[in-house]
Amino acid sequence: MTGQDLKATSLADALERCETLSQPSPERDELWITVRETVCTKGLCLVVPMGSSAPVPVTADHATDELIAAMDWLRTHESQARTMAARQLFIMLRGVATKGAFGSARAAQSDALHGMTHVRPGEPVVFADLDRSEVA
Repeated sequence: MTGQDLKATSLADALERCETLSQPSPERDELWITVRETVCTKGLCLVVPMGSSAPVPVTADHATDELIAAMDWLRTHESQARTMAARQLFIMLRGVATKGAFGSARAAQSDALHGMTHVRPGEPVVFADLDRSEVA
């Protein structure tokens, strides 16, 4: 069994122990912890957000965005999630957490572009090294 299989099994088991995600419970709290430990990024990885073609560096600094995105998906798709195989559930949550609209890649992309002005929607942004003599 691979590390990913162990994470998937742990995640599916934690979801199965929860009676419902709509009511607070110790089992639901444990699910949050399990999602954080199994789905969220712990190191550096490059992620291509949905709708984009450029990879974005994602680190553990974006794990909170990933956790919220994954748990929001679980809450709104609970019945579907409960019918998924463990590996399928893990892949879905990892994708939502990293590549989805509210995932870490979008947050990292937003952080990188924060403060930029005069860029029209859809216009590409290219970063280039400046020669020291060009900097005023």
